[in-house]
Amino acid sequence: MATVFVLLLLLAAELFLRVYHRHRMRKVLPTELRAETRSLTWDDVKDKCRIVCFGDSITFGEDLPSAQAYPAVLADLLRQRHVNLDVAVINAGIRGHTSVQGLARLERDVLWCKPHIVLIAFGLNDGKLGYWPLDPIRERMMCGDPSLRGRVAALLRRSHLWLTLRARTRRLLRRLGWHERAVEVRTECEPQPRVSRQGFEIAQERLAARIQKNGCAALFLMTTTPVTEAFNSELGPIQYKRQVATYDEYNRVVRDVMAKRGSCLVDLHAIFTCHTQTEPASLLTKDGVHLTPAGERLVAMSALQALEQGGLPGSDPYYL
Repeated sequence: MATVFVLLLLLAAELFLRVYHRHRMRKVLPTELRAETRSLTWDDVKDKCRIVCFGDSITFGEDLPSAQAYPAVLADLLRQRHVNLDVAVINAGIRGHTSVQGLARLERDVLWCKPHIVLIAFGLNDGKLGYWPLDPIRERMMCGDPSLRGRVAALLRRSHLWLTLRARTRRLLRRLGWHERAVEVRTECEPQPRVSRQGFEIAQERLAARIQKNGCAALFLMTTTPVTEAFNSELGPIQYKRQVATYDEYNRVVRDVMAKRGSCLVDLHAIFTCHTQTEPASLLTKDGVHLTPAGERLVAMSALQALEQGGLPGSDPYYL
């Protein structure tokens, strides 16, 4: 009887923490799709050419109205240049998201509409030096471990009760002075990306594989837009060079996955690098990473050019 009572108590604590954490996340973190996207239904898009723009705050359009985000601009450009094409361009960008988080929501935010074209733009958050507390946990959950030990560990990582107890225990130990030096050395001397290079490659591979397996007519991968020293400025000028090198490495991963999967590339990094040499202030905001309306329009025009070169759906019944 006592065992049953303890199990019920643990179950009640787990359920309470799940509800509490979900409420806190919604209240504190901007992890929602745009309202226009959330309101879409299958009936709204079923008879149209469906293009999904999947990514982070660059896709979302940080601090901009939805009409100035690149998916909406791309939709306007397509309607102007291809008047016979009935198109629905869906903004599936969420601020702050990595490719690992994108993989977790792929079914919900992309595959539900059976897209004809998907444009994937992740990497800025993946390669950002200085990971968030949950990032390593998400990455380990994505990579998985088929052994019994791995399955038990995965089950614990999904338990809000276990994660809460572990976090509070570590906090108490730090207050008592335990492990404090090791934490300082790791975080101050060598900040790590939010997603490791290997994790980023796995996530990109799985995103591409699942989208192509779903029967998507065309897949386009995007490299990251450049950043300035204003981005992640707390790291200092020396770590800024490492930050730039990290993004270069992650962009090579995108190009490698593109070549391996036979998809198309929109090399935003190269395109923006050419433009920012002459007009950097007009494309990037003061935070050194997000885009102005002109920057979002340049992304849309680059995507449009890639779509036209790759073959836009028109009267071909394969697409509709």
